[in-house]
Amino acid sequence: MLPVEKGIEMADTITTGDDLGQRIAILRKRYRLSIRKLAKIAKVTPGIISSIERGKTSPSIATLQKILSALDSDLATFFSGNEAAQQIPVLLRERMRVVSDRERSYTIVFPRRENIAVEMLDEQLSPSRRRPPYETLKCDVAGYIFSGELVLEIKGKKKRVLRPGDAFYVTKGQEHRGYAFDEPVRLITVYSPARY
Repeated sequence: MLPVEKGIEMADTITTGDDLGQRIAILRKRYRLSIRKLAKIAKVTPGIISSIERGKTSPSIATLQKILSALDSDLATFFSGNEAAQQIPVLLRERMRVVSDRERSYTIVFPRRENIAVEMLDEQLSPSRRRPPYETLKCDVAGYIFSGELVLEIKGKKKRVLRPGDAFYVTKGQEHRGYAFDEPVRLITVYSPARY
């Protein structure tokens, strides 16, 4: 699960066009969790979950990832559309799901499916002076920068600024974070095994 950074859980909201709150409530009830129990597992406040489920507010991507992780789910599974209409080896752009908030946008290129061994996202990060919380993933993640400058911080290592054409690889269990500082960044990330 993602670490909690106090004071930023609801700063930015997701735009999806879906009835997000009802879908979270259904998933929570399927796991027979109260709002309080889910909040404790996800390390968010019960008020946030209640507000999301009632459609009063939308979560940031980071907050949604915490909630979905606590519900044994992920962004790709939660937002997967009609997978039967997409057949490997071709996945059409118009059928890919996009999840975004004010600071980032994820296009889920390869959804989580049995016949796909990796997860791939087309990410666009907006510049921000606020640092995102560190993440510790249960999978490896690789990335390739298309445009902008990505600041990559891995705990215990020197902070790096990656430019177009640069790539990175972070092994599972390493605390890390990446963000745009002065200009928007576009990158492709690949997770193995699929996580989101």
